[in-house]
Amino acid sequence: MTCLEVQSKIIAYIDDKLGKDEKQDFLQHIMNCEECREELIIYYTMIEGMRQLDDNLPLSRDFTGELNARMERELKSNRKKRGLLRSSVVTGVVAALALMIFGYVNFLHLLHDQEQAALKEKQGKCYYSDTFNDIIFFPENENQILDINIESEEPEISFYERIRRYNALK
Repeated sequence: MTCLEVQSKIIAYIDDKLGKDEKQDFLQHIMNCEECREELIIYYTMIEGMRQLDDNLPLSRDFTGELNARMERELKSNRKKRGLLRSSVVTGVVAALALMIFGYVNFLHLLHDQEQAALKEKQGKCYYSDTFNDIIFFPENENQILDINIESEEPEISFYERIRRYNALK
């Protein structure tokens, strides 16, 4: 706001007829411009003094103090509103970010589960059939105990020999 705009709105400010945004701009200018501040004090003293005389009220001794208190209240109120707005925005952003992270983690778990199911499907029924065939495919035989002899006297068959035997069965 320019000094001319502020000076044209002094009476509207005193009568509390400025909108929120106008009032904020007005007060920002008044706090930074000494000439406009003096003009406001003069108008405020004159108008409020006449109102008090018209209402047969005792005249205030400190119009400048009342005006400063009023401006400070309004600026403080605007700061609180801005602070509340900022904190609301920050809270909303943090909540949205947390929701996005939560969704992404759940998506990764779902994707992992699908990949594991696909791998299991590819492996088929014969993946562990050499050792665990009866236990896996016939779980109703609970009394069946699998005896795996680790210390057998037989020499261990190599991996390639197992593949050859498996291919021979086909």
